[in-house]
Formats: sequence, structure tokens, C-alpha cells
Amino acid sequence: MSQPQSASRTIPSFYRIFFTIIDPIICLWGAYMDFFDPRMVLSSHILADTPDTGHIMILKQRGGGMLNFGFMSAILLRYTQDIKIWHIVEIGLLMTDLAYFPAVYGALKSQGRVLPETWRAEDWGSLVVTGTVTLVRLAFLARIGFADDDEGTQMKKKQ
Repeated sequence: MSQPQSASRTIPSFYRIFFTIIDPIICLWGAYMDFFDPRMVLSSHILADTPDTGHIMILKQRGGGMLNFGFMSAILLRYTQDIKIWHIVEIGLLMTDLAYFPAVYGALKSQGRVLPETWRAEDWGSLVVTGTVTLVRLAFLARIGFADDDEGTQMKKKQ
């Protein structure tokens, strides 16, 4: 399978490594927990962590989504260097990341645990992992760390 031609901007190594290796590993870990350790998943942000049939069904569906996210990152992003495709994938994943934060807020608020001093290690762990990934996606989309290699800039340098 031949690779499509590269877009005008080169993707920095940090993002390439993060999105094609680290992010898929996080997705696989999340999917594993969704499928095989629902009690652990529910212990993040929920004090009564006993899964019922509804939880199990939703977590298995989420596990499938996590496998899809990991697949898209590990396979599609390795296949193409086209920055437009990378942006499309990362915007799609960012939507999922951003949906997480109000959901967590609602769960914590319903338990009277909105203040950080009331959070447990499980809460912090989930927030730190998702928050870090979200910040990296936002930095990528803002092109932080990208070299200024537009064709117009390259032509000016030659003159």
C-alpha cells in the first residue's frame, strides 16, 4: 500500500509518537478495563462502583469506541502524513475528550464532590490522563511546536 503525498507541513516527532504510539496504548488500556474490569472504570468519579447490566452494556460499547480510537490513531495516522487527515482525526477524538469533562462534573456534583480536595486517586488519575491527552490534542491543532515551513516562507528564505 503506497502512502499519500505529504501535506505542506511536517508533523513534529512529539505528536507523531504521542498520537501513533502513546494514545493507542491509552485506548487499549481503556478498552481492556471497559471489557474486563468495569468495577475499576466505575470507581473513577463514582463512589458506588458496583456495575449493573446497564453499566456493563455501556462500558462494552465504550470499549469498542476506545478500540476504534486506538485503531485510527495507530493505523491511519501512520499511513498518512497529510496534516488535514491528522487534524480531522484529532478533532474527532477531541470531541470525545471534551464530552468527558462535563460528564465528570455532573457525576461529581451529584455526589457533592466538585472540590478537588474531595477527589480520590481514581478521580485524579482519570482527570490527569484525559486532561493531558486533551491538552496535547489542542496544542497539535493550534500547531504549537510546528516549524514554519509553508511554501511561501520557504520561497522567501531562498530569495
